[in-house]
Amino acid sequence: MTNLNSHVRQLFTLFFSVFLLLISTNSFAVSYQVTGPTTPYTWIDLTLSGTNVTPALTDDSVSGNIPIGFTFNYGGTNYTQVVAGSNGWVFFGTSSTAYANTTVATVPVSNVLMPYWDDLNPAAIAGRVKYLTQGSAPNRQFIISYIAVPTYNVTGANTFQIVLNENGSFLYNYQLTNDQGANATIGYQVTTADLVQFSFNTASVPNARTLTWTRIPPALLNLKSVTVVSDPFNNATNPKNIPGAVDSYTINVSNTSQGYVDTGVAITDPIPTNTEMFTGGLTSVAPFTFADGSPVRGLTCAFISLSSTTDCIDFSNNSGATWTYVPITTSDYDPAVTNIRFIPSGVMNGDTAPAAAPYPNFSVSFKVRIK
Repeated sequence: MTNLNSHVRQLFTLFFSVFLLLISTNSFAVSYQVTGPTTPYTWIDLTLSGTNVTPALTDDSVSGNIPIGFTFNYGGTNYTQVVAGSNGWVFFGTSSTAYANTTVATVPVSNVLMPYWDDLNPAAIAGRVKYLTQGSAPNRQFIISYIAVPTYNVTGANTFQIVLNENGSFLYNYQLTNDQGANATIGYQVTTADLVQFSFNTASVPNARTLTWTRIPPALLNLKSVTVVSDPFNNATNPKNIPGAVDSYTINVSNTSQGYVDTGVAITDPIPTNTEMFTGGLTSVAPFTFADGSPVRGLTCAFISLSSTTDCIDFSNNSGATWTYVPITTSDYDPAVTNIRFIPSGVMNGDTAPAAAPYPNFSVSFKVRIK
């Protein structure tokens, strides 16, 4: 899990020390950026190795499911198989036999890679489309090669390949094509909101070149604030931070990048030493609240019980060394809790309007009492 150091802005004055808020993620983003075409490039020759796609692709056809050989994350979803199309594209979901290429924005299906979408015709000849998985975890590669596949009713042939890397990046390798993309669509589409068109009917990929697609990393920004809820003398009317006062903390996390966080967002926060955490119910029986932002962030944060190891919140009584502590239930406050951790489920969306607020965000809130 990769930790992202964060600057914490305290919007309050406290007599106890400033503490550290950590946000972490174990993944990269899923909107892709492209570099190239570059040379030298590494062509992976499958003419004498690999497995023939079955059934052998005819004009305007698709294959059966092809095993990748490892789990590949594309667009925030994990896949273990793909489908190859005769017209120079590969599908993670619904496939298409469309031969008349369009812009990436109007492609008839989503979750598709388009190294060379054109009207191609493998003509059911075995060996023209082959695949192979090579390497060892976590650096395996899955390759689909189109080998000497003719363009429909055009003299000449096209040899190119897709390489899926286990780290989530992918390559388009071009050994030899008829017109270097002058009649093809090259790019990718996850959804109509997550796509890149490298070229459309433009000679953009010279022979012996590669396009490298990598994921744009997320940029998580957090803001932590506190509100004094009550104190023993003033109750909720202009309360002060004095012993016995109750404070409500809110942690807001936003993603200021186009890159999604596909899994593993985690927020850890130490409880100040001169406070005790509220373990009663803020919403129903949960000792915290979880609020969606606008735009929505795509995450959920379920609560089952204080002793659950599968819900959104964990507790530590040893400064985060372990996360198996179960808070006491005889009182609404537990002074033994030293740290809390929130692990929401789902994909944290990227920003659809780069460098423009509001960003996809969420917030969690909890309470402590000053000793």
